[in-house]
Amino acid sequence: MTNKTIQYECSAFVIDTWVEAVAQNRTNLAPQNIPWDMIRYLVTETYGGKIDDEGDFGLLAKLVASFLTPAAFDIEHKLVDGGDAGGVLAVPSGTTTPDFMAWVHRLPEREPPTYLGLPANAEKLLLVGLGRSLIGNVKKVTDLLDEGEQLMTEE
Repeated sequence: MTNKTIQYECSAFVIDTWVEAVAQNRTNLAPQNIPWDMIRYLVTETYGGKIDDEGDFGLLAKLVASFLTPAAFDIEHKLVDGGDAGGVLAVPSGTTTPDFMAWVHRLPEREPPTYLGLPANAEKLLLVGLGRSLIGNVKKVTDLLDEGEQLMTEE
């Protein structure tokens, strides 16, 4: 087992222990009684341990806060709200495994950037940046080839 696997298993064990302590041997627990603050902190620190950019860490904390909340137990709770730009991700209405699997299969093949808390045009901006970089690199290669040809003709 890797260290990450052990870390995740340990985190899951800690969360189970916290929930069992609050449940006190009951089989049902009201969502508002779950120790959300502790769970959000543990999940954020576990998954954000290697994030060195404050903005990215803040984005992770925002996503964790939107997913791990008592409201997430409400049918059609918006986990992600991309607004008019699209990318709304809501909790499924069913509670059975087939209901959940049908919800998963209805998810888009390529998730919108808004699912990650990014602006709707993030992918376009990334592709434009990559295109500009590619054009710049092609220009450098072309310039080097031109210089090489000039050297060959001068000799």
